[in-house]
Amino acid sequence: MHPQIATLLASQGGVASASQLIGVGVSRYVLRRLVARKELVRLPRGIIVDPDVWQQAAPWERHALRARGLMAGESGAADRLVALSHHSALSLCGVALYGVDERIHIVRTDGRRSRSDDFVQCHQAVADDQVHERDGVRLVVPELAVLQTAATFGVESGLVSADSGLREGLVTPERLRRTLARGGFGNGATNASTVTEHSSGLAESAGESRCRWLFRVLGLPTPVAQAVIKDRTGAWVGRVDFLFEKERAIVEFDGRVKYTDPQVLFEEKQREDALRALGYTVVRLVWADLQHPERVRAKILAAFQVSAGSRAS
Repeated sequence: MHPQIATLLASQGGVASASQLIGVGVSRYVLRRLVARKELVRLPRGIIVDPDVWQQAAPWERHALRARGLMAGESGAADRLVALSHHSALSLCGVALYGVDERIHIVRTDGRRSRSDDFVQCHQAVADDQVHERDGVRLVVPELAVLQTAATFGVESGLVSADSGLREGLVTPERLRRTLARGGFGNGATNASTVTEHSSGLAESAGESRCRWLFRVLGLPTPVAQAVIKDRTGAWVGRVDFLFEKERAIVEFDGRVKYTDPQVLFEEKQREDALRALGYTVVRLVWADLQHPERVRAKILAAFQVSAGSRAS
């Protein structure tokens, strides 16, 4: 690869803008030739990506590459006063995303608007104090990005990101409340308010965040998250994702397709046997279950009945 291109891409995580590359002496002809030979990937708005990085990137990592690449070009120039927003800002913070689109979302802080298209969505301006810089890129503060995501894409999307941000210490309940009070969420204000009220740093994954919200939508009792279970002597048995205390039912969300390590599988079975020996009914949910709410409801209600029958006998 052309040395200047290789150096710039390596220093920016595999992405750059065409204007940056031209600025360090790479001609437009060379760029076109390398793109034609598939030695570079060119995206809209003059974003250039290392093809190896692009091919290996997960969907949310590709979003971060597009967002960083956009801000490396003219959109991110100091005089443009543009900042990444919504999940585009969160993607650069490593916050979990769910149910969002692929467009890059931006705001301005000078009261002006930028052009929106199928690749970039520009939203209403925000105050300058709601923007900060991360690794040389301007983006809205995480608590605002979380609530923007909720307002635009719904409660479930907002909760996944809010829980992740709380878990990583990027946001706090107080900052979410203050940001909500400042307003600016339009028709999505109710979604933003709901996320502020129900987000929790106890969720250890996007799947757990989605489970917790689904339980609420289904009208199930509110479980204890990350509950510690001890035996009758007070000895530690394990920590479970969700405990329905009154119903003596445990729900575990398993994001893994299957256990590949026999020792891990054995230990998990031993743990589950110990929980059942204490009178708990254990339900396991996987990603596919979350697409079928009726299946989740049936599994959990069946567990409640099993536990009730065990207590009655």
